[in-house]
Amino acid sequence: MLAGIRSFSKSIFAKIILGVIAISFVGWGLNASMLDLGTSRQVAEIGSQNISPAELDRAFQRSIQNMRSVFGPNFDRQQAIQMGLLNNTVQNLVSQKILRENAKEMGIGISNEKVRETIFASPGFQNETTGQFDRERFLQALYSSGYTEPEFIEGVRGDMMGQQVVGSLAGAVSVPDVMARQIAAYRNEQRSGSFFALNASEFDTVETPDDATLRKYHEDNAPQFTAPESRDVTLVTLSAKDLAANMDVTEEEILEAYNHRLPEFQTPEKRVVEQILFAPNEKESAQEAYKALQGGADFMQVATDDAGMDPSIVKLGEFTADNILPDLRDATFGLEEGAFSEPVETALGWHIIRVTGITPEQTETLDQVRDDVEAGVRQFKAEDAIYDLAAKLDDELGAGTPLEEAANAVGAKTYKLNDVVRGEGLGTEITDSGEINAKIFELGKGEESFLEETSTGVRYVARVDEVTPSALRPFEDVRDDVVTAWKTDERNRLMLEKADQLAASINDQNADIATLATSDNAELEQSGLTKRTGQGLQGNVSPAVAAALFTLEEGKAKAVQSGDNVLVLKLDQIKAGTVAEGAADPVVTELKQGLNEDILAEYLDYLQDEISVSVNNSVINGLYPQTAAN
Repeated sequence: MLAGIRSFSKSIFAKIILGVIAISFVGWGLNASMLDLGTSRQVAEIGSQNISPAELDRAFQRSIQNMRSVFGPNFDRQQAIQMGLLNNTVQNLVSQKILRENAKEMGIGISNEKVRETIFASPGFQNETTGQFDRERFLQALYSSGYTEPEFIEGVRGDMMGQQVVGSLAGAVSVPDVMARQIAAYRNEQRSGSFFALNASEFDTVETPDDATLRKYHEDNAPQFTAPESRDVTLVTLSAKDLAANMDVTEEEILEAYNHRLPEFQTPEKRVVEQILFAPNEKESAQEAYKALQGGADFMQVATDDAGMDPSIVKLGEFTADNILPDLRDATFGLEEGAFSEPVETALGWHIIRVTGITPEQTETLDQVRDDVEAGVRQFKAEDAIYDLAAKLDDELGAGTPLEEAANAVGAKTYKLNDVVRGEGLGTEITDSGEINAKIFELGKGEESFLEETSTGVRYVARVDEVTPSALRPFEDVRDDVVTAWKTDERNRLMLEKADQLAASINDQNADIATLATSDNAELEQSGLTKRTGQGLQGNVSPAVAAALFTLEEGKAKAVQSGDNVLVLKLDQIKAGTVAEGAADPVVTELKQGLNEDILAEYLDYLQDEISVSVNNSVINGLYPQTAAN
């Protein structure tokens, strides 16, 4: 359940709290005059506002989680700090606060009703079935992100205030038409060329060099033959999945769970519906049609002749009581099979409903779903029990109990993992091994993690027992790998050398590329008219071809590396980009966005001088040792 809540919070919570302001914040420097908070334990103070350590840590963790969607689950905190993500998180929080402070000084206020409307209108907080605000989903999102309801509401209010400031700055800029059209023409230029791939079989017999050459290649390409750092780890895991099989379940608990989940096992009554529809001002026509039906007239005949309806529109399909138009529900579900209703008025007009088929409500019995219900009860009890067990494990570790003994005391699983490598799995038995692997490589030799929790709710503690540094593998151990790598590089060098010579014969001697292809037992291919982006390339032509075409003069050729192939490519045609009416509009939009971001950056620089901003590096260093906001 926690995984679902966290996924929800990333997609919705972040959009509300961090994404309300339409124009992206740009980084602005935190200069020396801003770094003076004395004995304050706040991360930063911005006018009357502050950034607490907890607020920074929550924002930083969200940033790391978002980056994991790009770099994978092994992206860890230390990597994020090295990439400048911590500093960027501080800057973004300060930027938001400074705009809110500015809005307050300008007298901008947001009413409770407006905040409520914004939250209620968020699709992520709405029930997927009813489309209405779902308070449970809302509270789940807040819980998973570590916010109280008042904090969230005030965060939305502050961002709405900041948005008004930003909105007043944006939209006034204009982009010169000449500039936009020139950029559009540049992007719309198209080029085509002809090419062929060298006959690779000609280079398959590369001789193995002597050991002196191989040893030098081994040394010159050391990273390729270097064993990565590895670690020996003791890992303790505690999961509901492991506990569930041992949970005792009574018949009374199964029956109670079945009754609680009964709607899951029920298929509601369905009815196949047809209708005759008259316009809102045709009540009398509807009543006449109803009388005709009472007199034995054919339903479809009345629909086509009297109401002018196409037969395909008469047949509405199958409905449950929940998904039919509410104004028609009583009439539809009050009819016997084959019967028709009196005219019923809705906003669409006057309806005469006929029910042509009824599928009764069906309920799966407890015996039919027993395994599912019992498994659910076991899982629920396990999830309930794991909180107490996790707390006991944490207490044992806090009291100094060795990790293995503490694990045994609560029935947790213990693994001895050898030669763990960054980014690799920990074995099929271990759930969420990617997240755990990332945590392992945040620890030093002899260090033990706190009791952590993965995205799917697995609790774990990891201890690094031994660290084997990265080292170049001895030549004798990897000689075969060195030979293979050297031959691959040599083969590629020879192919490029020949391709360069063939391209030179085209450029200097006007050689015919088709003749060269035939001589090399290769097939001449056409790129097709392509843009710089590769749009327009034929078939499976490599994007490298498009990139190379835009580096050539017309009629000239060059060698191009494309995966394992080496190509001889010639530029045949240049088609100037045309700018039709409206073609430059996307460029205008893009340039306006860039100009608005520049304006916002300048405004933030101005506010930096007008509003007191202080950032406390000592607090940040305490939260994240050996790091600093620059």
